[in-house]
Amino acid sequence: MYIDYIYLSLIIIILFFIIFLIYLSYEYKNIDCFSVPIINSLASIKGNISDTNNLTLDFDSEYINLNNEINNRNIAKDNIKNIKLYKKTQNNLLDSEKLKELNKTINTTDIKNNYQSIDKLIKTIKSKYNSQYLSIFSNDMKKYGILANDKCITVNGLCKDEFCLLECHNTLYISDSQKFTTNRITNNKEAASEMNVNVDKISEKNIYPYNIFKSVVNDNCLTISNNGITIENCNLNNIRQQWEISQDENLCVLE
Repeated sequence: MYIDYIYLSLIIIILFFIIFLIYLSYEYKNIDCFSVPIINSLASIKGNISDTNNLTLDFDSEYINLNNEINNRNIAKDNIKNIKLYKKTQNNLLDSEKLKELNKTINTTDIKNNYQSIDKLIKTIKSKYNSQYLSIFSNDMKKYGILANDKCITVNGLCKDEFCLLECHNTLYISDSQKFTTNRITNNKEAASEMNVNVDKISEKNIYPYNIFKSVVNDNCLTISNNGITIENCNLNNIRQQWEISQDENLCVLE
């Protein structure tokens, strides 16, 4: 009898278990798309990955555009600098041409002043080197005596050296030792011809016109320095041998 109760209890339990399984099976069927959340999650992840890729592409595109813009700006700045440099170079070239033309004008144009005309006897000369005045004299416009310290510059003759200062000869216009000829130089071609050299040997720094004074005895040129008067080989590039002339008397004495 006791055993029958046990079997009955087991049968009841088994029946309940079967009913429970049937219930679970019914509930499982009523769940809507159990796998959808997983699928949705995967789709979301895929979308995020796609968005990330799009953001990466957008970033790359923005970087490339920005880099191109910076390069374009740098190129524009360089172009502006080059244009300014070109204009400056052109202006410098124009200025150089103007200076050349001006120099030609200075070299070929006579300026009206007392230190240019040679249609009268020259009485005063002024050094273009240090503006020192010397008095000269003559009875004609070809040969001159030059005074310094109330004496005449003498070449050879009675001098112990190549030149010296001696009392002016009473026969000045007979003796050549105290005589100087003068030539007027108005451009570099004349200077080259006077020196018997090519024009390119003449300094572009020379300012024309000027006169030179050459000893009748040895053809050396009257030269002045801060130490005084000398007679040296003619070099028309040497401003110490270049003189302005005047018909006005100037009784200055060179110390």
